[in-house]
Amino acid sequence: MEKNTPTSQLEESEDIIAKAQANKRTIMWCFIVAFVLIIGVLVWILIAQSGSRKADELIARADAAAGDSTAIELYKEAAGAGYKSGHRAAAEVAIRLYQDGKYEDAIKYLDKADLDDEVAAAGVYTLKGDCYVNLDQFDKALSSYSKAISKADENPEIVPLILIKEANIYRSQEKYADEAKCYKEIIDEYPLFVQESRTDIRKYYERALAQSKN
Repeated sequence: MEKNTPTSQLEESEDIIAKAQANKRTIMWCFIVAFVLIIGVLVWILIAQSGSRKADELIARADAAAGDSTAIELYKEAAGAGYKSGHRAAAEVAIRLYQDGKYEDAIKYLDKADLDDEVAAAGVYTLKGDCYVNLDQFDKALSSYSKAISKADENPEIVPLILIKEANIYRSQEKYADEAKCYKEIIDEYPLFVQESRTDIRKYYERALAQSKN
């Protein structure tokens, strides 16, 4: 059995010290990295809160504004702040631009309006679809309506209305089978809407179905 000589003991001690120093450096760098990350997160939170607060203030002023021209400028400024409040402001701008017939500009602001609420999100995509319809870009309109339906998550008050919009596009394109599918989905999945609607959904379905067979 090999003896543990003073020389070997010294080498072993030096090796232990070297490893301890290396581990100390590693631990130190871990603390430094963690500290930097924590500082970064805190800075991001402070910036986000500041930006959101600014947007909130601008939105409050816009909501209270007497004239639409003043309101829209305040909403535009708030939209530039980003964050949740800024997204809501972008949607407000888009609505006013749509009402003024500025559909392309409205779409640009709708692209900035990333809303969490499913009803609001469905409304954003629906309005975007309406913009594309007015621009005669029907494929993009249908794509937007499809996303709106997805966001609406089978909401019985929203989805049927969007399906009717899709049906109107298919009818204008003389795609009667697709039009009929839209009305059939309303009839099958949303019977209460059919019952309470002033629009005769069944009549439009039967008309589209008959024309699809010609």
